[in-house]
Amino acid sequence: MSSRLAAVAAAVVAVAACSSSKSSSSTAPSGGSSTTAAAAAGTTTTSVDPLAAAQAAVAKAEQSTNVDVDPTPRAAVKGKHIVVISQGESNASSQIPSDGAVAAAKAIGWQVDLYDAKLQMGNFASLTRQAIAAGADGIILDAADCQIAQQPLQEAKAKGIAVVPIYAFDCNDAKGGAGTDSLFSSLVSYGARTPGPDQYSELYGANQADYIIAASHNTAKVIAINDPEFVVLDWTLQGFKDTIAASHGSQIVDTLNVTTSDILSGQLVPKIQAEILRFPDANWIKSPYTYITQLGVVPALAGKTGINVMGGEGFKTELDFLRQGKITAVNIISSEWEGWAAVDAMNSVFRKEKPVDSGIGFTLADKDHNLPASGDYVPTVDFKSEFKKAWGVS
Repeated sequence: MSSRLAAVAAAVVAVAACSSSKSSSSTAPSGGSSTTAAAAAGTTTTSVDPLAAAQAAVAKAEQSTNVDVDPTPRAAVKGKHIVVISQGESNASSQIPSDGAVAAAKAIGWQVDLYDAKLQMGNFASLTRQAIAAGADGIILDAADCQIAQQPLQEAKAKGIAVVPIYAFDCNDAKGGAGTDSLFSSLVSYGARTPGPDQYSELYGANQADYIIAASHNTAKVIAINDPEFVVLDWTLQGFKDTIAASHGSQIVDTLNVTTSDILSGQLVPKIQAEILRFPDANWIKSPYTYITQLGVVPALAGKTGINVMGGEGFKTELDFLRQGKITAVNIISSEWEGWAAVDAMNSVFRKEKPVDSGIGFTLADKDHNLPASGDYVPTVDFKSEFKKAWGVS
């Protein structure tokens, strides 16, 4: 995370130059131990207070890191048939990006089918083969890492079928199998801001950690909940852990692994409650995604006080919890936008081009920042219109 620390160092200097008394209303005054990070320009090193660094990062993330979609014209390739395979349409974390991809495919003029894995990771292999048998030109996999359906994906590659993931990682990813073969045809691009999905996911987790460090005056004791079925969450947790460790004040007291089987078996709430009892000093919980917040964290904390919650992607359910005071903050990512970006990347594959910047970033929200009065958070970027303009469709 050295590049992040360098950028934060520069941000801290800029903030201090404007006013030593200014800070985000959701964060605390500077304090705590110091770390050393290279300045962004690569000149002399700058001593950076971890709390001040976190405050600067939070202030930036509260302004949103979303940008406009790259306007480069990339006309829609005609006559394509794609299949979108959702990890589970009952789970908003999968339903929203998958449905977004379906809507984008229709907008670009393609035939599209939606398959539902129903929260069963073992279903991806058979559904991938079903898409191959259906004569699909392309497959979009939602929340299914390459290793989950490696053999069918090899079969798809052999037939020249394009494969693009949403929130999923290739078989040659360091945490996704560390193999040598790449079976995904392309990835969603986040532009020069983050060179790849690993770094993008780490930065997302780092921003979550920054908020906790700032809001707790760098005294947080965190139970970090993770779902190891998804590589994207491992990278997110890595960024979170690295940032908490660099604070030299806040700490992760425990990492609790849960899976979709815990949701289906009714064991999610008891597992979280047991962990809270094991670590009575914990004052923060980090949720990996909205469904876990909704079905696990909030029910487990019913009637309890003194524990703050960093939620997941910030879908409407979590924003309602924010409005009700049941959780503390979320790091919003527009998963609908992610679905549209996957179709854009697929179109680039069909055009035999590299994908361009999707514009997707994230936006920290709490009761005082970026929380709409009702409903979902709506990005200020009209990404649908921008994609359609780039594709040359109305």
